[in-house]
Amino acid sequence: MGITISKPPINLREQLTELKAQQGYEEQQFHFDGLVTNGTFDTDISGWTDNSDAGGAIAWNASGYLDLIYTSGVVRASQDISLSQGAMYAIQFEVVAVPASSGLYIDGAIQANFVTLGVGSHTAYYTSTTTGSANLEARVFGAGTVSIDNFSVYEVDPNDSKVIHTMLPKGWKPLHVFEDGALQREGSAYDYTVEYDGFNYIVKEAVAPLASSSTTVIGVRA
Repeated sequence: MGITISKPPINLREQLTELKAQQGYEEQQFHFDGLVTNGTFDTDISGWTDNSDAGGAIAWNASGYLDLIYTSGVVRASQDISLSQGAMYAIQFEVVAVPASSGLYIDGAIQANFVTLGVGSHTAYYTSTTTGSANLEARVFGAGTVSIDNFSVYEVDPNDSKVIHTMLPKGWKPLHVFEDGALQREGSAYDYTVEYDGFNYIVKEAVAPLASSSTTVIGVRA
């Protein structure tokens, strides 16, 4: 079952000030990554499987891209990701190069998107109908080589499409949020907000992290 957040943002500062005064106060780091393995292709294409037909292949581009090389058949670069039924996900990627005669399609078992894409950044949204492993697949039809980069998948709030992090264990509250080591500002006009759905504290980022970003939440509990 997906999470639909309808409660307004809360500010935890007063609660946390009281919590710090309690004996046994703890802090711990929690790290949140996107669901895609190696979506930046900085040094290789590990994590991706070549399921191409004869006449197609995928390869690492030394500029830090994934190349989908088409001669005939269908080129397929795929990997399995874990989804939750009812949850919405943002699938983001960058097309670096695509010949006029070719096209890139994002598909697979998740059926997130199936349109021809041009050079530039793209985002597709998908609401999962099942829980468990799902196939994410980039496919190419047409002669030439398509290069892609910065592939990421994050769960988002279906009400406003903001990235949400909900995996803090029970009893832990978010104190600070860092992106690539930089402290983020809490507040609806800033970098993130904190909400509570009655079960979990949810950190909602105003801007989706890049595929290469490292998100760290400092959690606290008594």
